[in-house]
Amino acid sequence: MKIMVTGAAGYIGGTFCCEALKKHEVLGLDNFINSTEDNINKVHEAYSDFIFEEIDLANEIKNLKKIVSSYKPEIVVHFCGLKAVGESETNPSQYWKNNLFSTLNLLDSIDCESSKLIFSSSATVYGTSEIQPIKENTRLETTSVYGSTKLAQEILINDYARTKNLNSILLRYFNPVGAHEDKIIVEDFMKSPNNLMPRLVRVGLGMDEKLLIYGNDYPTNDGTGERDYIHISDLIEGHIAAINYKLSNDNIAVFNLGTGNKTSVLELINNFQKVNNIKINYEYASRRDGDVAICYANPNKANRELNWQAKLSLERMCKDSWDAVQKWI
Repeated sequence: MKIMVTGAAGYIGGTFCCEALKKHEVLGLDNFINSTEDNINKVHEAYSDFIFEEIDLANEIKNLKKIVSSYKPEIVVHFCGLKAVGESETNPSQYWKNNLFSTLNLLDSIDCESSKLIFSSSATVYGTSEIQPIKENTRLETTSVYGSTKLAQEILINDYARTKNLNSILLRYFNPVGAHEDKIIVEDFMKSPNNLMPRLVRVGLGMDEKLLIYGNDYPTNDGTGERDYIHISDLIEGHIAAINYKLSNDNIAVFNLGTGNKTSVLELINNFQKVNNIKINYEYASRRDGDVAICYANPNKANRELNWQAKLSLERMCKDSWDAVQKWI
């Protein structure tokens, strides 16, 4: 099968490429706006048949159309996009231009009759939902520019599915962490990361003196935000299941990819310390704009229809995150 992957140099996109290349032909696309060539080089080292093209999807539609026309992908997995909630609040124009135009250009480049689309969406489209855990039919609202761009992209894809018969799946991620068992790709901890796990790793490595916890006054068990952390390997298996589902179902569908369990920031820190036998210094700071108190999935629909389930524990997430970094430093 021929699979085209946007955002192939990223943490999730790169990990997906490594897994997909075991059985399929893969073309990766990226412009390195929030990544580097390192992951592409690592994938090439492990899989010599990996094909890669550097391209800015938001601004190079003619080149994109040529690539798609030449490659003729059967499956397009669309990961690319800027993704930091806090950054999106300070630079909304960049997020709207990059995220929306890249998706619009992609939709106008692929053959809707022959290519099937798997879209990397986000739990941020649920905003501050009072109903927890969250089902796919929960009312959609956003509290950040990043979340708004994801919701807008979902609307675009829905319209193309309705008007052009684009066969699509929207996968709403919760919080991927950890590293694939091959330890080829790790979540970037070098460039001022926004996500919790790479910031934990930086403190563990001595790169930062302490970890800032943004908010300890949320209405949660310990005052810190609660999230649904899912192992990256389980997330990637969800994509494989979605591809298999798309091969036999002609429709548009939406699935949560999460564990169904909520874990607070403090609980994740304590697990990381215990599993890896390492001390993490931390202190509290003000809440970040756009963050919500609680967000975790009801994954029953994906469990039932995709025949998929998250299996790996929080302890495994913490151990794999740390072990993978040890391999590459």
